[in-house]
Amino acid sequence: MGEPEIILIVAGGEVDREALRRAVSQARWILAADGGAAHLRAIGAIPHRVIGDLDSMDPETLSWLEQAGVPIERHSVDKDATDLELALEYARKLGGAIRVFGAWGSRLDQTVASLLLLAHPRWVGWDIRFVGLEREAFVLQGEGWIEGEPGDRVSLIPLIGDAEGVTLEGLFYPLQEGVLPFGSTLGISNRMIAPRAHIRVRRGLLLVIHERGL
Repeated sequence: MGEPEIILIVAGGEVDREALRRAVSQARWILAADGGAAHLRAIGAIPHRVIGDLDSMDPETLSWLEQAGVPIERHSVDKDATDLELALEYARKLGGAIRVFGAWGSRLDQTVASLLLLAHPRWVGWDIRFVGLEREAFVLQGEGWIEGEPGDRVSLIPLIGDAEGVTLEGLFYPLQEGVLPFGSTLGISNRMIAPRAHIRVRRGLLLVIHERGL
């Protein structure tokens, strides 16, 4: 079985543009959540669709999109979901692995809400990763791998109750069928000691945050 198709969502937060260029070259679909279109314009990448209320869209980027004939799914400013959540819902219809750039920035409320979105039952089990400046975050149920370099920081935060049966391999602080209690900082600031780290959780959900080059 081949690798899943990549659906790229670009929001308006902080973005590493070189990493974004690489992601664009690998993506089957490119979606912009409102002001995220400006990041794509900056690297000359035309999205397949723009979704949002356009409250953070600058006039130059909007004109560029219209001239390129990009479909714009415009929503009311008084909507009941963020632009990123609406883009995720659209991406779900396409199927595939979802990579989100620009999910965090100066709005702490939106950053936290976006991360917690991934703990909702409709998203658990999907291959969704938020990618930022030398960091990525995803919610893990079951098992998964992290690829990086020795010294990279890895933090594991239990969501919706204790994480039980947690096994960690390739990290400085290993664990074998252990428990990470909900509301505890026990899983913060582990370190990779190999190019790959394996994480398994038998019961519960973990928010995994991987920070490179520290």
